[in-house]
Amino acid sequence: MVGVRQFNEDEVIATALDVFWRKGLHDATMQDLAEATGVQRGSLYNAYGDKEAIFLRAFDQYAEQFLEAAGSALAGADTTTALRSFFDMIIVNMTDGSPARGCLTTRTALDAAISSTEVRQRVQDVLGRLEQLIGKALGTAPGKRSAADASRLARVIVTFTRGLAVMERAGYSRKQLKESAATFIDAVAGGG
Repeated sequence: MVGVRQFNEDEVIATALDVFWRKGLHDATMQDLAEATGVQRGSLYNAYGDKEAIFLRAFDQYAEQFLEAAGSALAGADTTTALRSFFDMIIVNMTDGSPARGCLTTRTALDAAISSTEVRQRVQDVLGRLEQLIGKALGTAPGKRSAADASRLARVIVTFTRGLAVMERAGYSRKQLKESAATFIDAVAGGG
């Protein structure tokens, strides 16, 4: 029947997300997406428009799942516990897979110079929302930080997570990344 999609949209977007995560927005091709999803290129173009439109749908799905997981991880009783849980989640997220898949947000941010304004804005939005989640967790955890201090510290923490993602791409092991995160947490949380 003309005009009726003959594929499961959720599965296609999830599969496309995996392709983009492994190859990046600019290195993934429509042929890669067609082969991975089992949907012809023409059908993908008809359903979504172009590769960037598919990427944005997949990235939005990733962002929601990632931010939900980050919020859950940050729900610890104290700053140190919350940060340990958060960094564990971040490190597992980027070192999962064989080969490790890295961090989709950081990979996309590094490609941002050659990406559209819409892609750059999506990356900024995710990082901004992550800062807000961390700032909220820091501001409500025992430790009596002001909202401004929690917000500034949240930006430093997000910046550190991007550094971890680069170190993972450079070949640092999960163990090494966890050791770096533990040192950072000790410096930031100071035991509380």
